[in-house]
Amino acid sequence: MTSDPGLQAGATVSRASQPVTTPLTGAAIFMILTVAPGEDNCAAVRDLCGDLAGLLRSVGFRDLEAGLTCVMGFSSAMWDRVGGPDRPAGLHPFREIQADGRHAPATPGDLLFHIRASRMDLCFELATQITGRLGDAVTPTDEVHGFRNFDDRDLIGFVDGTENPTGDQAAEATIIGPEDPPFAGGSYVIVQKYLHDIERWNSIPVEEQERIIGRGKLDNVELDDSVKPSYAHNALTTITDDDGNEVKIVRDNMPFGHASQGEFGTYFIGYARSPATIELMLTNMFVGDPPGNYDRLLDVSTAVTGGLFFVPSQPLLESLADEDADEDAGAEPGTGGDTVPAAADGSAGSLDIGSLRGVSQQQ
Repeated sequence: MTSDPGLQAGATVSRASQPVTTPLTGAAIFMILTVAPGEDNCAAVRDLCGDLAGLLRSVGFRDLEAGLTCVMGFSSAMWDRVGGPDRPAGLHPFREIQADGRHAPATPGDLLFHIRASRMDLCFELATQITGRLGDAVTPTDEVHGFRNFDDRDLIGFVDGTENPTGDQAAEATIIGPEDPPFAGGSYVIVQKYLHDIERWNSIPVEEQERIIGRGKLDNVELDDSVKPSYAHNALTTITDDDGNEVKIVRDNMPFGHASQGEFGTYFIGYARSPATIELMLTNMFVGDPPGNYDRLLDVSTAVTGGLFFVPSQPLLESLADEDADEDAGAEPGTGGDTVPAAADGSAGSLDIGSLRGVSQQQ
């Protein structure tokens, strides 16, 4: 990466990666688009892959201190259309979950754009430039404008993202390394939009709310294991490997809503080195660990969207545009994966988390 304002990331993250570990910002736009059938529409997407850095420079230059960034991700089906014959090892469609009336739906969407800055106007301008560039090649599937709430709290009143890793640990948690060399420097991201029944939530006594979340509401201190129930949100979403080490992800959740419509929500977005980590979290939440011991937050919060996307490294993203140029020149199209420089190698150890609590290692 360069010093472009739109390509900033954590100081210790590989220079090959997109800015998946950017710290929480004051504003964000989560935009999911569906790409129309046809090679011409795929070509428009590839062209944008080569131009996105330039759009970021143009918009971000208006306020370099605002930290404008953008992460571009591809669904499983979309990667097959634009990425060549090679596939990231963990890429597959979002896995729907249904259990006793609780539902984590899989919803349509080919491209994810996660746009962040301290100012919403910069986010909005970049989203406008992106959709203008893609034109009729895409149709909007979902667009959510998130904001930073008081004290980094979600709309149910609790601080969100407390356990996020930082620095080298954030890179280790999110950036693909030598376990999948053609896609080193990339990442996976899962997104869900949750709507909250605020009236019902506010009718629950604060002490019970704290038991549901697993933290104190005012002080944000994690409850002691002696009083925290096994169904607490932070208990079910704590994942450990076979050696008992916690496997981290990076969350950049943000509140959203429409006050006049009584809509109060949280947009969940989690980056991980393997999607299996987040998938196990969701299984624990919706099915329960053990089954039936589910996340009681789901009694008042409903997931209405769900998607899994692959985030290619910056060089791999830009190389997708080169494939069109190669084809125009009559050359063999590349696979998009062979020239990616190695990212942070994640040498702290294998993330063989697929076997955790009975989850298959196969993606």
